[in-house]
Amino acid sequence: MADALATSASMIKVNKQEDMKPIQMSISKVPAHCCNIEEEEKDDHPWYQDILRYVRNREYSEKATENDKRTLRRLACEYVLDGDILYKRREDQVLLRCVDAIEAKQILEEVHKGVCGIHANDFKMIYGDKIHVPPSPLHVITSP
Repeated sequence: MADALATSASMIKVNKQEDMKPIQMSISKVPAHCCNIEEEEKDDHPWYQDILRYVRNREYSEKATENDKRTLRRLACEYVLDGDILYKRREDQVLLRCVDAIEAKQILEEVHKGVCGIHANDFKMIYGDKIHVPPSPLHVITSP
């Protein structure tokens, strides 16, 4: 694939001043997964307010267009309401709880403090160092 791209690139004549536009890049001081959490929610409603209203009462927001209504109906199939708590159902039937920005920030702080224990990725846990230590001290049964 790289050879094909290199060959096609060598055959194209580029006018550098007109065709090549510089790309602006910036480095963020905050990790990307924190950017969405720090955004304040509009009108003091959680991000899932429209989905919750549709799943609970089959109602749309007042400003919803036909395209918004169609999208909301499609999205609502993936959500389950249990009491007042909204869950998103994954393909493997695991339920993910929908939380607002304040609760998401609390959960992230707790996880990073170590309250929930280790949260390493699967590869590290499966292929990491295997330390064979018995769960309790061994006592020899055959001799006193």
